[in-house]
Amino acid sequence: MDPDGLYEDIKEQTNFYLKCLLLTSPGENISDARYGVGLRSYLFEMNIPQTHERIVAEIRKQVGFYIPIIELVDVIILADDLDIDQNSLVVKIIYRIEDELIDFDVSVDPTKEIGFY
Repeated sequence: MDPDGLYEDIKEQTNFYLKCLLLTSPGENISDARYGVGLRSYLFEMNIPQTHERIVAEIRKQVGFYIPIIELVDVIILADDLDIDQNSLVVKIIYRIEDELIDFDVSVDPTKEIGFY
């Protein structure tokens, strides 16, 4: 971000949009109750492939509708048994925008500040 609080490039802005979309729970945005993946709601789900598939499907649906300028290449749920026992979750998203391939990770851990890197 530049000193005026504006995003310097499309990558920064897109990462911000992704972070908001992933961390907002459906119903939280009063102007559009359908907006948001709600990753926090999956923290207490079973750590099984079906849960991972539901998360990936919801991410693909939401990104396709709300951020159609990006092409999702891959969505990977990084949640081993230790992560789940500690109620944390990391989602890795690889996407393409303007012919650039970008890796984006978002972590959800209720004991720490939620962030992305």
